[in-house]
Amino acid sequence: MSVNAWELDPEFKYEVASTPGGENIMRCFQCSTCTASCPIADIDPNYNPRKTIRMTLLGMKNKVLSSDEIWMCAICQMCTERCPQDVKISDVMGAIRQVAEKEAKKGNIDIKSARPAFEKAFMHQIEKYGRSYEIGLTMEYYQKVHKGFVSAMMAMQKDYTKLGMRLFKKGKMPVTSMLPEKIKKTDEVKKIFKSIGD
Repeated sequence: MSVNAWELDPEFKYEVASTPGGENIMRCFQCSTCTASCPIADIDPNYNPRKTIRMTLLGMKNKVLSSDEIWMCAICQMCTERCPQDVKISDVMGAIRQVAEKEAKKGNIDIKSARPAFEKAFMHQIEKYGRSYEIGLTMEYYQKVHKGFVSAMMAMQKDYTKLGMRLFKKGKMPVTSMLPEKIKKTDEVKKIFKSIGD
């Protein structure tokens, strides 16, 4: 991979280091223990957390933030557990994701991964009902990914109609299961979300 000096952002590593979770990024000495420990790297040989950290330290901001790799981390903590420098790679990946989301909000990058949309939809369901409401989660996620209600409904119909109807006909999915259940003190959950912010 060629690197053009004028495309580098020397402040990028400091931006990640000042984001919660990214504090230890500069401890990395590129031993590759993280990549060797990673179950995702076993499945997808192109996934390389060491390389992502190196690119971050070099200042390759646009390449790192627009990469699908930062969204592939399962946050299993295997790399964090084995890192000899206590880099906390899973936390660093989380910090890089936060920077990516900020840059996407500003319109500086385009996040191609569907994972942020899913995470936002999931957290919104928790905030609203105090628990996961799968039908609402699916609706919200598909609307975010497919950019609109009609296209989301078309995609859902293609994916879920046959399965849902079979379950419904066999009595395995009663009508009441389609309604959201709230926990008792949702106002307390909302306070927690309000206190931690976006």
